[in-house]
Amino acid sequence: MKTRKAGVVILAAGRSERMKEMKAFLHYDENVRFIEKILSTYSGWGCSEIVVVTNPETMQRMKLAGMVPSTVTMVVNDHLEFERFFSVKLGLGAIRLSSFCFIQNVDNPFIDSQILDLIYEHRSNEKYVSPVFKGKGGHPVLLNRENMNRICKWNVNSANFKEVLGTFECRNVEMPDDRVLININSPEEYQRFLTIQL
Repeated sequence: MKTRKAGVVILAAGRSERMKEMKAFLHYDENVRFIEKILSTYSGWGCSEIVVVTNPETMQRMKLAGMVPSTVTMVVNDHLEFERFFSVKLGLGAIRLSSFCFIQNVDNPFIDSQILDLIYEHRSNEKYVSPVFKGKGGHPVLLNRENMNRICKWNVNSANFKEVLGTFECRNVEMPDDRVLININSPEEYQRFLTIQL
């Protein structure tokens, strides 16, 4: 397996109040849960560092279930009031060696090696990379080391991640389909996904 100079921060700290279940534990198919699918995708693609940011409850459940390999770094966000940006900041602080880093939401397990290849091929030391479909920005975004350093030094922990990204130069990369736009945010959205997937 080829190792890339790219890490990934997987954001799984949210309480998932609308979903009524932690999104990391939702079934992607009969045998695999969202977090397992995402970890497998990035590991198989060759990510050099994999970090999962989660809350204390989710971390305990993951460890008890043996869902996270020992090669994955687990980081706990004890300040969920700061929301997504603080999780990004904590996760990036654990990325030590990689020149680039994906920011991956746990509620989008639909990424695959083709998507990651397309994004990584357009990596830049000057711009972060955003996948787009029909002009609409999606995820995961790919940050460079300069982006990562600036976020880690950001002095407002409750900042909005999208607004922070807006202060960086961006390179948009068109995707072949809309998988980069999908989020599973509610039981209704998950049920639609299950109808197709299972």
